Amino acid sequence: MRLVCISDTHMAHRGLHLPDGDVLIHAGDATSTGTPDEVDRFLGWFAAQPHPHKILIAGNHDWLYQRDPEKVALLLAKHQGITYLLDSGVEIEGVKFWGSPWQPWFCSWAFNLPRGGESLRHVWNIIPIDTDVVITHGPPHGVLDQVRGGEHLGCEELKIRLAAVKPRLHVFGHIHDAFGVARSRTTTYVNACSCTEAYQASNRPIVVDLRLKSIKVHGIEPSERRRRLDAAKAILDRPPEGPVEETLLKLSPRHLEALSEMAGVRELPVEGLLQQYVERGLQADVARVQRAEDKPAHRLVPFTRLDE
Repeated sequence: MRLVCISDTHMAHRGLHLPDGDVLIHAGDATSTGTPDEVDRFLGWFAAQPHPHKILIAGNHDWLYQRDPEKVALLLAKHQGITYLLDSGVEIEGVKFWGSPWQPWFCSWAFNLPRGGESLRHVWNIIPIDTDVVITHGPPHGVLDQVRGGEHLGCEELKIRLAAVKPRLHVFGHIHDAFGVARSRTTTYVNACSCTEAYQASNRPIVVDLRLKSIKVHGIEPSERRRRLDAAKAILDRPPEGPVEETLLKLSPRHLEALSEMAGVRELPVEGLLQQYVERGLQADVARVQRAEDKPAHRLVPFTRLDE
């Protein structure tokens, strides 16, 4: 089963390029302020995605889901094909999912509960012990929950419950700056925030293959293509050194004739002009391919291996 994970799109969803998959998961904060119009527009887009299964939870920006659940129910009925989870679960092809929007108190936004209190302990304790995939808006304490290396903002009570449930996968968002993947011996954690701290939707969707006895996360291992590209850039950045090595080139008569004319214009020998073309052309080609590799679809997903 292939899962495509996104979160915190904040109405920038139309700029995303979603890979194919079996289940599309959105871990909350689809909207900016959770107005009915924002919710309606997002649900229309989400329902239109080709993934056979679509799972959605709310986040702290999605006010309508808390203030007017009846209105949300009408909009979900209008845009069919979405499984909305609110402290509830669904089973898909034998895989058990559970979704919940709550997080520790944060600027008095939606779905806030007092940090470390009985209320949070209660909502996490109802997560079934046999859950395979937990979807929450906020992270557990200590896992992908820091803004620029600052204090840990995740939920302590959620961390305790996850230690008991031991889900195979935990998908969340909320802390934009902590986008990435972390792994312990029992659980793979995915902070799927699509938006950066500057609210630019430049983070790639995280694709997870959930197999019978293993989990593969795409994009956390550097590709051989990127390794060789970085090596070429490092070589070009070095100052020239050592003797020049001659290389045999096969050129057509018209190329030789044009090179000779251009060498005359530049007042250079043909060999000197060719040398400039090689250096400039190689640098330009490396820069062009680097720009392509730096697009979100190819950019490496930050990865951390956790101590038990």
